[in-house]
Amino acid sequence: MLMKRHNRRVFLLAGIAAAGTVLAVAPIKKGPIIIGGSPAAAAQPRSAQPAARPALKPAQRQSSRPAARSAQPRAAVRPGARRAQPPKPAAVGARSTPPPPTGSPGNGPRVPYRSAIAVDADSGRVLFADHERTTAYPASVTKLMTFLLVMEDVRAGLYGLSDSAAASAYAASMEPSKVGILPGQTMTVEDLLFALMVKSANDAAVVLAEHSAWARSGGKGPLPPDAKGRTWVDAFVARMNRRAHELGMDSTRYASPNGLPPGAKEKRGFDISTAADISKLCRHVVHIPGALKFTSCAARTVTDGAKKPFALGTHNYFLPGSHDKDGYARPVPGCDGLKTGYTAASGSSIALTASRNGRRVVVVVLGSAGRQTRETAAGNILRDALGAVSVW
Repeated sequence: MLMKRHNRRVFLLAGIAAAGTVLAVAPIKKGPIIIGGSPAAAAQPRSAQPAARPALKPAQRQSSRPAARSAQPRAAVRPGARRAQPPKPAAVGARSTPPPPTGSPGNGPRVPYRSAIAVDADSGRVLFADHERTTAYPASVTKLMTFLLVMEDVRAGLYGLSDSAAASAYAASMEPSKVGILPGQTMTVEDLLFALMVKSANDAAVVLAEHSAWARSGGKGPLPPDAKGRTWVDAFVARMNRRAHELGMDSTRYASPNGLPPGAKEKRGFDISTAADISKLCRHVVHIPGALKFTSCAARTVTDGAKKPFALGTHNYFLPGSHDKDGYARPVPGCDGLKTGYTAASGSSIALTASRNGRRVVVVVLGSAGRQTRETAAGNILRDALGAVSVW
């Protein structure tokens, strides 16, 4: 192996043929160039060629270089004259596209994404990184933290997977995607976790948050029918932020257990994170015993609040057993998680994990302008990352 530095951007070998031929490369930042081949070939100097971004149509590619300044001279300003001020932006409604998160360029989702990273799940070694610390709205990828905290409750013996959790009126009021649980109805914690990770049910996320906070306060059994769900959700969100801090997710701020934008009457803000932060969360999730049972499930039938069968289907079409009717993504052998996300304000996001030859990777793509763009970028990064770790 030959290691080189190339200015500030670095490229990582994504696959090496048996004869030592370089198959493909994927870009990372601030790391070594790893070039494969025979010792004789490695001794020969090579010119570092910049790797392409994940394959996209020409019209979708974006240059990382700033746009050239106009050659036109600026108009002279008379002494004492005031420069024209830009008009103030119109007020943004709660459901409108919000201003971009602090510190991130542009306005809203980007092509191919706002933030992306691939890491070795065991060592944390960065395999690919592109604006990995740019903040974005993770949407339903937020549910990974809700999932983690509930799994930690179960492992701590606070309650069991077969225990029942009741919905408040606040939980039942959530927008789709949802399982339609009504105030006072109950579902098992296990079925709620499947609804959370497979269907991305927003009401299930709130029921689990309420149940967790209620149990941690010393409450026994399901949440009382007259309980104020918002109060228990606020306590759970505070715990989400404490746990994020413990995991080193320094650019993350949680405001909900499900990633929905704030309602018109809500004073909370948006959930904000980065690909680098979400990768830390994913690395922790995949090492929890039993977690992959929920994240790898492409389809599941649960018992809903009315005690009727309710069929769930995944939005993660990289999972074996899934089928993308649009043809944007195809299953990747070894993929067993984790979570997708979408809102109009956030764009399309995804967190993936897969293993090959005993090595596991985590890939996070946040803020793609559309699902097709997201699937193209995430699929290319995932396959290249698996190719890289499988030959180390």
